[in-house]
Amino acid sequence: MRRLWWLLALLSCSPGAVGPGYRGQPLFTVKGQLVSSGTVPTAPIRLALAWYPDEASTSAPRAIVTQDIAYEGSFPLNYAFSFFSVPPAGVLIDYPGAAGVTRAAFGVLMAYEDVNGNGQLDSIAMGGSAVDRVLGTSVGDTYNGASPAHRVYVAYVEGAPGPEWRGYSPGYNLWRGSEVVPEATPVPIALDATNELNFFVCEEFISGSSYGYDLPCNIAPTGGVRVIGNVYKQNGVGGVSLRITDGVRVLPGVEVELNDAGVGFDAPSGLYGGTGLSVVTPGLNTVRVRAPGQAPLVFTLEAAGDFALETPRPGARLLAGTTLTAQWKPAERATFYQAQSYALTPPNAATAPVLVSARGEPSLSAALKGLDADDTHQVSVSAFARGYLAHGRGGSLVNVFTSRVEYVDVLPADAGLWLEGAVTVGTYQGQRAASVWVQGFDGVALKSDALVTVDGDPLAFDARQQAYGGAADLFPGDTTTLAISAVGRPRVTFPVALPEDFTVTAPPPSHPSRTPLVMTWTSAPGATDYRVYVSDASGRQLFFANILETTQTVPPLEVEGVVIVTVDAVKRGANRHLAGVVQKSFDVALTP
Repeated sequence: MRRLWWLLALLSCSPGAVGPGYRGQPLFTVKGQLVSSGTVPTAPIRLALAWYPDEASTSAPRAIVTQDIAYEGSFPLNYAFSFFSVPPAGVLIDYPGAAGVTRAAFGVLMAYEDVNGNGQLDSIAMGGSAVDRVLGTSVGDTYNGASPAHRVYVAYVEGAPGPEWRGYSPGYNLWRGSEVVPEATPVPIALDATNELNFFVCEEFISGSSYGYDLPCNIAPTGGVRVIGNVYKQNGVGGVSLRITDGVRVLPGVEVELNDAGVGFDAPSGLYGGTGLSVVTPGLNTVRVRAPGQAPLVFTLEAAGDFALETPRPGARLLAGTTLTAQWKPAERATFYQAQSYALTPPNAATAPVLVSARGEPSLSAALKGLDADDTHQVSVSAFARGYLAHGRGGSLVNVFTSRVEYVDVLPADAGLWLEGAVTVGTYQGQRAASVWVQGFDGVALKSDALVTVDGDPLAFDARQQAYGGAADLFPGDTTTLAISAVGRPRVTFPVALPEDFTVTAPPPSHPSRTPLVMTWTSAPGATDYRVYVSDASGRQLFFANILETTQTVPPLEVEGVVIVTVDAVKRGANRHLAGVVQKSFDVALTP
């Protein structure tokens, strides 16, 4: 999500500038009152209008224009902010429309205290701390969960706006809530003076370069508690992940609820959360956070409905550099979608996120470019409803999304002939057997007419499984050589090494179905990871986990009868598509 929530909150705010030094008839004037419900400021107050960079920028808000107002020591205090020139053309954003492109910019009016006395509102540089102090804005104390009934922006439109820009006229406009209002409309600015108001001049925050959980620009949370994280439903499974801190350190002893159900704390990650939780899609979800000695924080979030991901399909493959088109069905209540892909191996190269507006189409799609790493990629499409985001005290930020995820195997552009599969030495109920089962490919095309061998011996092609395979004479710790060749193509070889043997610790012959089953085993030398899975007599998978440890807890399966429990020790080599596997399988009778 990163900076998506900021961009949406400020629409598409763009930089611009006006010259306060010009004397003459103003082009536009904003009038209103500064109001304070708390302590009246004792220092002189100044006004500033900031036009913001577009989403591709990584710098400060440009052309922050300041003006003095009379300080009277009592409130409400009337003010007037005048514009004497147009913003420079180079800082306006292009908004494509049905009738062409409209160029425009949006700005936020602020009241502030000039702490360093240099006569201007200073932004906070990357890694720095606050210089001046923002006291209030025309869009309210947005990042402290205190938005006004109507947020007000100053908008500038160059030339005649497109027909979809209802109510806008060329030049300056006042945009309040969801409509353009007359220039004479009063714009109140509430002086809250909370720490989070300084986000409006925090370069790290505005640019989206701050991706961590903790507050940028060394801004401490007002009230001492900050909540940030996600509520989600991914592939039909609900979950929540929240970091709750004093701005830096994780707070202990916090009570968290999602839709009235308790949420646990994971000490290793420092996160409150879990999966398998109830998330309403579509509909409203409530997160409650109660920190010791603090008033509860409540976040109400609107989730879009679940939806189907049409492409990519399971098992999809493509060559590096290919554009992948993700396509999905619309989600109920969704107002926009985000599509993105990530490589699974660090540094987890990602494609640029693509935002797609729903606009009522029966199906939606996004072209993802930049899938260049030779790796498995996770392709994710997330749906967002209008009320997906909730701000709260202390700069708290919680959002909700509904997503569908699929995996794509990205191969080098010159992949040529290659093999995918496993060499397995397995023991089932004490009986050992070894086998090789692989698929052959030319690029991304499945090959059924190739010659595939194991240590020089050919493997038969099984048309039902669309794979080459058969029995082999192998033991744990062995290394074997697989090869593939085709007419007019040179032979390509792939060595595959098996991990050493291991032992599952006292597998039980029976176990209560409603009680977790704890599995442990000895380390298999050479293994890169382990897999644990449970299936019933028909082969239906009931549980699966891929882990690095030598222990796994299988949750209650709520079924009765005999199931097959399998522990795989896996060794992966230079060819990530081939694995050597030492496998232990045994029957367990699940009892009432």
